[in-house]
Amino acid sequence: MDKQNDFYQKVGDLEREERKKARKAKWKKREEGFWKTFLFTEDGKPKSGFLIYTFCLSFVFVGLYIAGFYFVIEGVAMSLATAMPAFWGNLVISLIVGAAGSALSALLHVLLPDKRLAFGTHIWLALYIVAAVITLCFMLRDWETIRVMLVFVLWFAAIPVAMGLVVTYLLYRKDYVPPVRETEEKPAWKKYTERR
Repeated sequence: MDKQNDFYQKVGDLEREERKKARKAKWKKREEGFWKTFLFTEDGKPKSGFLIYTFCLSFVFVGLYIAGFYFVIEGVAMSLATAMPAFWGNLVISLIVGAAGSALSALLHVLLPDKRLAFGTHIWLALYIVAAVITLCFMLRDWETIRVMLVFVLWFAAIPVAMGLVVTYLLYRKDYVPPVRETEEKPAWKKYTERR
């Protein structure tokens, strides 16, 4: 009986190991597929210029939002925020930084020829917030600490980025025109040989 149990145990271990290897291979393939978009082609051009530009620009906006909070808290809004209750003070600070970030995004939208960049940048910022919240929830594991962290994220990340997302999305919808692809005129003989 012990030999039979050992046999079933070994078979179960092998099956689990195979499933684990298959799962790892599947995730490795997905990761390589995503990160390949950041690589260059043989001509030296990026495979996806849009992803690379918005990804890099998102780090610039992270720095700008941090600097905006620093200057707003230290300077302009501190005198206003101290006179108000904490809720209203935090809301005023978040709205000021969000308005400044949205104005900068609108300016960037007007200046750049590709009208998708400002909106794509804010999508990256929203993804960073979601990833940070999920990671911190797994790390903290205490409901009270998670609640405090979510309130902090709401005031100092979610509100300004949501304002930027709304503004850049509206501008994107208003101004974006898909690029027209030039079609090469095919020779007459080729038109008749193609299957439909």
